[in-house]
Amino acid sequence: MNIWKKITYLEAPDILNQLFLISLSVIIIVNYKLISAWYIIVIINLVLGTGIVYVVSLYESMSEYDKSKNSLWKILRYWYPCFMILFCFKIIYIIMYNIEKVIYDNILIYLDYKIFGFNPTEAVFGLSNPVLTEILQIIYILFYIMPLIFGIEIFLKKRYNDFKYLMFVLFLGFYLSFFGYLILPAIGPRFTLHDFHLLNNDLPGVFLTNVLRDIINFGESIPKYVPDPEEFAQRDAFPSGHSIIILLIVYLSRKFKCKSFRFYLPYAALMLFSTIYLRYHYVVDVIAGFIIAILTVLMSELIYKTKKSD
Repeated sequence: MNIWKKITYLEAPDILNQLFLISLSVIIIVNYKLISAWYIIVIINLVLGTGIVYVVSLYESMSEYDKSKNSLWKILRYWYPCFMILFCFKIIYIIMYNIEKVIYDNILIYLDYKIFGFNPTEAVFGLSNPVLTEILQIIYILFYIMPLIFGIEIFLKKRYNDFKYLMFVLFLGFYLSFFGYLILPAIGPRFTLHDFHLLNNDLPGVFLTNVLRDIINFGESIPKYVPDPEEFAQRDAFPSGHSIIILLIVYLSRKFKCKSFRFYLPYAALMLFSTIYLRYHYVVDVIAGFIIAILTVLMSELIYKTKKSD
């Protein structure tokens, strides 16, 4: 099977993923003087893109009988997004860390103050207590496995077409948020409006809070005990990716008529509040997340409606 034939097996989520990899490679090549070993990242992007084409075309060209017998290829075909999202998240960090040193938190702080007349993260501090902090920190970190949990639910029900739609919607939501980070880099109120080093004292939990914060900081490339953590922080405050993705999961669980909608809806409300309470985001980040989530749904519906009419 030649490469062009293989490409014809790519579906909407796979094409979207390839386009994003190409976009990242173009950004890196244009700014190659600022990124050491830039060519390694471009080569990795090329290898990943080619590997995805191979896996998808191999699986999709199988007979239904062979698909049911090849569980490894099925897992690779449907679950490669888990790796791609993590990979692209870190590539965005490398691009921003090397190219864009300016942060725009002052704009977000101004917008929050313009809307409310005060800084929301400072206002909700009056509600703080260790038990609430513990609960919200657990809620916040559980977000990172929510797409996986929802995906498993759809996958185990063998709703593979729905799973592909889910892949597209979440890919689009994640990738739009990544472009948002590039357009308006910001590190969030825990660095700008508050003292990051005093966070554990200002918002103490009960048992797990400090450990969970350390895990999140590690995932966001912030070394422990450095005097200037803001220099290492992932510039991913605007828009709130947490808000975008959990709202999309709520939408999809409702669209797919899943009973889990009853769980995701209240979870989403608590998670959105936790982003402000725990000082990860400004309120305008969450508002932008709502707007991008709506835009993602509209774009997804339009693309799939057009696809069905072809």
